[in-house]
Amino acid sequence: MHVVEKNLPYNLRSNTIDYSAVPTLHYLGNYVRKLPVNMARMMENAYDWEHLPFVHQSSFSSIELIESGTWGWRAKASLPPVGSDNFQIIELLVDRRKNYWATTVLAGQGEGIQIHTQAKELSGDNIEVDIRFYLPQAPAEPSQSDLILNYLQAQYGQLYDEDLGLMEGRQNALNQKQKPIQAEASWAEVLIGRVIDMDPAQSYTIEMGSDVFAVRHWQERWVVHSAICPHRLGPLDNAKIDSDGAIACPWHGYRFDIESGKNDSGKCASLKVAPKIVERDGNIYLEPITS
Repeated sequence: MHVVEKNLPYNLRSNTIDYSAVPTLHYLGNYVRKLPVNMARMMENAYDWEHLPFVHQSSFSSIELIESGTWGWRAKASLPPVGSDNFQIIELLVDRRKNYWATTVLAGQGEGIQIHTQAKELSGDNIEVDIRFYLPQAPAEPSQSDLILNYLQAQYGQLYDEDLGLMEGRQNALNQKQKPIQAEASWAEVLIGRVIDMDPAQSYTIEMGSDVFAVRHWQERWVVHSAICPHRLGPLDNAKIDSDGAIACPWHGYRFDIESGKNDSGKCASLKVAPKIVERDGNIYLEPITS
């Protein structure tokens, strides 16, 4: 990985990891963790710059992509608290063949820190990550190394706690989509419950074939919308409905109107068309939309 070069335009930087430079860095220590996920989800997560301010809100406030590719990505991240001038220009380079990626803080808070991660498959659904922390040079005071290492170990422990929910959730959603599709007749009408028994504060999740929908109470009525974000299959069943009738994916922040299903930015596909919600004889039902 590169030692940070001052004033070098990002598009002139190499997009490959410079392993020969690693011995010249000051090694702080590492953080090793076993994770109950497969390698595909782990590598997908490494490439996923977009989730940082949504899944890791205590570490990132917002992020703006500079450039990306199969080699990795570079982005400018704003750091908490919101409204401060704290930022980082982050570069993440991936060696996909080795399941290895290396991160450099090119500018901003923590400039020069490098973090190299080696992922290793233990079994089909279990991996181990060895995260190694480096500085361009040793601090003037040796005690500073321990302080920086302790901070980074704690931060990465929290980051992986948070990432684990995303990676497991995504795998579960992919598994759900692979379920055999039921015949439409088998869910021609679905009883959700008696109105008198239903809790307006609860989200009722209903599976219909490979699709999942959420029945929610909003503005004194029951509504239904897809419980799956079309971007990366993020969970929408408990996403807060704002005053405009919109929900946001907790993984990447894409917002959708619960009635039309449209994404407000136009950068993401619309939600899956929801079944019709019907109140009859004191009960709430879902009925497929027929042409």
